[in-house]
Amino acid sequence: MPGLIVKFGDHPLYRRGGSPGSAPRPPHGRARSLHAVSCRADPYRHLPPQARHFLVRRVLGPLGAWWLRERDEGLVVTREVVRVVRSRVHEGQPVLTVETLGGRVEEPAADHVIAATGHRVDIAALDFLGHGLCARLATSRGAPKLGAGCASSLPGLSFTGMLGGSSYGPAMRFVCGTGVASPRPAGRLAAAYG
Repeated sequence: MPGLIVKFGDHPLYRRGGSPGSAPRPPHGRARSLHAVSCRADPYRHLPPQARHFLVRRVLGPLGAWWLRERDEGLVVTREVVRVVRSRVHEGQPVLTVETLGGRVEEPAADHVIAATGHRVDIAALDFLGHGLCARLATSRGAPKLGAGCASSLPGLSFTGMLGGSSYGPAMRFVCGTGVASPRPAGRLAAAYG
């Protein structure tokens, strides 16, 4: 089965006719609107739910970093599946049983596997949290509703990364969002446990 085509961005300076190293590269792009939804996380969580969900779905969509293109093209096969049914090791190799978009069950061969969830958040899909805990969490369209410090509606339970995107903005999905994400729960934990 052929792999997906992964889109990659261009080097930001080549797009403007510059050369690498001639200007700093902001992690979220140069548009002021990106800066607003990426670096102003506290006001973002006070936007109406429809606006937050729209922005987290549409802003900073999937795009491979320009510097990964030569490491990926022709070397990595990317597949989109509905879900991973099972994983195991057979003769030292990873084997995933997957359900395809067409409803078939397959076991693709691979040397290495990276399984990612995609861009649809569903807290109930995190089996390790358990149904009882998930049922008590305040959510909005499958994402946990987060307050100050990335805190969920359950005391002591915080979320960052993709799960925090609907409350704190689309940058939470990326490495550049760690500057927004990490100080909040860390500060809350330090205040609580000294």
